[in-house]
Amino acid sequence: MKKHIKALSVLLAFLLTLAVFVSCDSDNTPENDTQDAGSESASETTSETIVLEDKPDISKKNYGADYFLHIHGDVNPIDFYWVEESENDVLSQAIYDRQRKVSDYLGVEIIGTRTLAETKYIEPFKTAVKNKDGSVHTLLTHNYQGIPTLVSENFFTDLKTVSQLDLDADYWNADFMDSISVKDHYFLGFSNFNILYTNVISFNKAMMAKYEASLDESVYSMVNNYRWTLDQMISLANLVYIDTTGDGKTIDDTFGISGLQSVPFVNFLQGSNINLVELNEKGDYEVSVYNELNKNRTTVLVDKLLDLAKSDCSWFWAFRATETVKMNSGKVLMNLSPSVELPSYLNYDVDFGVLPYPMFDESQKDVGYRSLQWGGYIALPSYLDDPDMAAETIEMLSYFSDDVNTAFYEKLLGKQVADSPDDKKMLEIIWDSVCSDFGQTYFEAMPGTDLLYIVPRLTVANTTKNIASFMATVDKSANKLIRKFLSGIK
Repeated sequence: MKKHIKALSVLLAFLLTLAVFVSCDSDNTPENDTQDAGSESASETTSETIVLEDKPDISKKNYGADYFLHIHGDVNPIDFYWVEESENDVLSQAIYDRQRKVSDYLGVEIIGTRTLAETKYIEPFKTAVKNKDGSVHTLLTHNYQGIPTLVSENFFTDLKTVSQLDLDADYWNADFMDSISVKDHYFLGFSNFNILYTNVISFNKAMMAKYEASLDESVYSMVNNYRWTLDQMISLANLVYIDTTGDGKTIDDTFGISGLQSVPFVNFLQGSNINLVELNEKGDYEVSVYNELNKNRTTVLVDKLLDLAKSDCSWFWAFRATETVKMNSGKVLMNLSPSVELPSYLNYDVDFGVLPYPMFDESQKDVGYRSLQWGGYIALPSYLDDPDMAAETIEMLSYFSDDVNTAFYEKLLGKQVADSPDDKKMLEIIWDSVCSDFGQTYFEAMPGTDLLYIVPRLTVANTTKNIASFMATVDKSANKLIRKFLSGIK
């Protein structure tokens, strides 16, 4: 994780200015830099000299080929990774310029395609690999759907075996990839090319100013001093409930906290430093969410979130519900917000800030904040008609992604980032804490257990099932399914 975050910290330092693309210096130009590229996009830029500092060990060349990038749009919009042309906004321009640079350097025409939704992308991808038709060179996966199947059936290349990928470079995140590796195989990659998608806690700054006086310190200070905990978040939420209509809790009231009681609730588990699955003392993966180390913590977490969900100060809703209270409503102090949703708030007259998910308690200081990654991963098919071209292209796309990430952060919060150094620091902390765990990524290898959604499942108001009885029904079968999944991988 540290390698990826080093690059992100540098990016965030430039949020107050527009990204400046690399200038030319003929003494540092790679060998054969004057060679024409084969694609139309490349030929238009051959007059521009590209300087690669700390460059990948890849020489400039002319493949004269198409590079097909398949993007699972359920986890990230396709135009976060590929655009047909610039739309004259900072993000699309940065993405277009990245494509142009890689096209110029390698002589490839990058073509992005959105895959079918959910698990429907699996069979078309498998068919393409089996037929060796060259229609896909790199796949950006869902964050868990389809991954166990494609890994166990050998449809992904182990990235450690690809010599063109410098996985120790700062633009690759080796720590993150190691956490989701299988038997030391890197079937899934994560680099600066990946747009970071997580959930954050957004808050209404005007409302916060009214209630913060009752706190010992500001919420920003709490985060910086590692005092932003689950209890602090709940206490703050409980300060706010206004019965606007006078007829009890309705959607027209004003609340302390709101959000989708599904995916965003999953983040509280990892935010509390509890993983679904971990390596045990014998070096075997097993369910850890309710083991001896985590049993009490998970129980307390679920109980506190259940009480919060039942309280007047909260408005949580189920998936696809129509009665929602989001940050742009101006009627909630805090909202559990997908990071990619934040730009939509800029269209409303609500000045908002961002916070990471809270730690479980202050004893978690050594671990710090943890933000669960909900975006997909980079995968190379196990068959490629030109593996060198595919590997070098994704390597160069990763290398040239700094300006895209800078533009993404500017899009995320607009000018508010420049106006608030505190929010800039919060973003750094959030991106620095992005994580996953084996259980989330390979969740589908444990069908029927519902382990990934254990927290939202047990914190729906009026639930009748407690965590002890839930785990008693799934723990043994989940461990058996994990062993079965791993046994099929060499």
